[in-house]
Amino acid sequence: MLAWNFFPFLASLASAGIGKRAVQTDVSIYAYGVGINGFLVYADSSSAAVIADNATALANNLQNITWTIDPKGLLPWNVTSTNSSSTGQFYIVPTSTEHQAAGFNTTAPPTGAETVGFVIYGSTVEYATETTYESRFYAQNSSTGVWSLVWNSDSETLDNGVPVVLKTVAPPPRPNFD
Repeated sequence: MLAWNFFPFLASLASAGIGKRAVQTDVSIYAYGVGINGFLVYADSSSAAVIADNATALANNLQNITWTIDPKGLLPWNVTSTNSSSTGQFYIVPTSTEHQAAGFNTTAPPTGAETVGFVIYGSTVEYATETTYESRFYAQNSSTGVWSLVWNSDSETLDNGVPVVLKTVAPPPRPNFD
């Protein structure tokens, strides 16, 4: 009799696990690395993926975006600018031997670009190949404080760049010591 009382509980736990893997909307992606402590990923005027703190983003007219993601990697990750209805798909170029900018295509992506295969591992954005999960994101600094998000397929050091981890988790609020 006791086993029958737990069956509805177990069934609800199983369906809750399935629901966590569904497509998620209104997601923000944050970058973490040396000197980059949870900065948002934005789109610039040419639809390139960039990283900046809030003040720098405002000063450089970066587009705040929200993401629709498939944590399983089967569908493209769509982004929508919060100040317009423009939508694009996130892409990287994983086959190049050069550092390639990540971005958001609204038309055809660049040659060799991939728009599917992005997964969430814990809270970290990874790119799934046939055999591994990879995270080879770098942020390349500019003189304006806007960091270009690039995919570093060859793991070489990047001038003016630092490795970054992309996450779906915001940084904790700063303590107020006033």
